[in-house]
Amino acid sequence: MTAASHARNTTIQRILGIARRCCVVGVLGSMCGCNPFQTGEPESPTGALIQYPSPSTTDNVLAILSLSMRAKDSRAFLDRLTADFRFLPDPVQIQGPDFRTFPAEWGTVQEEMALAVLFSNSDSVTVDWSSVFTQHRVEGASVGATYRVNVFSRTSLTASYTGRVEIVMTQEAGSWAVREWRDYVVSGESNTWGLLRARLLGSG
Repeated sequence: MTAASHARNTTIQRILGIARRCCVVGVLGSMCGCNPFQTGEPESPTGALIQYPSPSTTDNVLAILSLSMRAKDSRAFLDRLTADFRFLPDPVQIQGPDFRTFPAEWGTVQEEMALAVLFSNSDSVTVDWSSVFTQHRVEGASVGATYRVNVFSRTSLTASYTGRVEIVMTQEAGSWAVREWRDYVVSGESNTWGLLRARLLGSG
C-alpha cells in the first residue's frame, strides 16, 4: 500500500468514526421535505445478486450508477468515474450555509468518502433517472437527466433528493465513464444530490 493510499484509507476511517458518533442517520432524517471490470456480483441489501450491464453505452453507465447505489457497492460506482472526475454543485445553492465547508474541488476521493458515510448510515439507497437526453460529440457525450435519490433507514424513507444533472462522459477502450458532473436545482425542490454530498462530508 502506497503512502497516499494509506492516508486516504485513514481519512475515510476517521470520517466513518465521526459519522457514527454524530448519528448521521439523524442528519439525513432532518432533511426530508455484466460489467467486465466487476470481479464478482455483489448482493443488494435485500440479498438479491446485482447484474451490472457493460459500460458500453452512456445509458448503461447511468444504470450501473443506480445499481451500485442499490447494492451499496462503492467500487462499482467509482469505477464509472474517470481519474480526473469533478463534481460541481448548483451555482446558486453552493452559496448556502450547507456548503460552507464544501471542498474547492470535489473528485473521486471526496466521492468515495461521501459514499462510505452514506452506505454505513442507511439501510438502502435507490436512484431513478428520467428525462434523459444524450448528445454525442467528437470528444465524448453530454448527458442531461433528472434524478431522484431515496435514502431508506429501518425500512422507512428517511430522505429524498431531486435535481437535474449535466454529465460529461468520455469513452476509452469501448467503456464510458463520467468525467464531469454538474448538479442543478429543479423547480419546487431544494434537496439535491449536491446538498446530500455536502451534508455527508459536513457531518464530520
